[in-house]
Amino acid sequence: MDKKDKRILTELLINSRVPINILAKKVGVSREVATYRFNKLMKDKTILWLYPIIDTEALEFQRFGCLFQLKNISHEKEKEFLNYLVEHDFVTWLSPNVGRWNVAFDILAKDKNHLQEIVKEITSYISDYLESYLVIPISIEIEAFQTKLLGVNKEINYNKPKEKIKIDNIDLKILELMSTNSRVEYKEISKKIKITPNAIKYRIKKLENSGIIKGYTASIDFRKLGYEIYDIEIKTNISKKENLLKQFLRQHKKVLFFYKHLGHENWDLDIGVLVENSLGLRGFILQLREKFGDILKIHDMYVILEELKGNYAPKGIFKIRKDNLNDGYNNLNKD
Repeated sequence: MDKKDKRILTELLINSRVPINILAKKVGVSREVATYRFNKLMKDKTILWLYPIIDTEALEFQRFGCLFQLKNISHEKEKEFLNYLVEHDFVTWLSPNVGRWNVAFDILAKDKNHLQEIVKEITSYISDYLESYLVIPISIEIEAFQTKLLGVNKEINYNKPKEKIKIDNIDLKILELMSTNSRVEYKEISKKIKITPNAIKYRIKKLENSGIIKGYTASIDFRKLGYEIYDIEIKTNISKKENLLKQFLRQHKKVLFFYKHLGHENWDLDIGVLVENSLGLRGFILQLREKFGDILKIHDMYVILEELKGNYAPKGIFKIRKDNLNDGYNNLNKD
């Protein structure tokens, strides 16, 4: 992979819906070359997914992290379980791991009752091989620095809400069609929804202005860039050093993300570290301890092996939202 490919990947992380002619101009190649390189990166699965960043809270769904520890499970059975999670209507980001936690994934749920139903369904499916599991409430702070994958530490400014809108079933269908392909064209959406491409373009713009679509990004196979990702679970005793720690994490070239939680007995901060090998991880930990050893303690860590499901909105949330809208419409007609 050369500098041109890395520049294409960087631009797609910043905006995966960027038109090919603008992408070509940013990279400094012809439209034909940009198209060829883009298609090659898709074909060899360096680019895994291109998707919009949808404000699922605005769609009335909450995010929960799940960590599963499995026991006495064969490779075939584990693969079957992972495929089950990939196809699950309410599971988003998913990865098998090495460490105490064998599988990590996120769930999007309407409320606590819905969450209980989903967790019960998943644990029942794998009950014979489940040692323990943990469901983590929504993080109070999430910061991610995707472009560090390509050696670029660039802050990405996502769309901020400019107007409030009421979404309807057409909006939901547009979001659903874009959810795993942010580059889908207006004409293609138009054929499936049966409204004009201009109407599609107008609705997408309104979804962007409302902040329901925050931006567009990509999932990239970090292994093909020669990296490993470790998740470090840390218990903090943060006081006056909180801002210093956050600034350190934002600026450090190896930190891909950090999530801050509330209410965990053993840890309240997840740090995603991007390294070439375990020596790189050790170097980062030594730096972290040297600067902040007085306010934090490492609880555990695990290796994120691969991204089996991207951080896109899963199909179940669109079905529930459409059903709710239809119920509301039917009840209004009854009244």
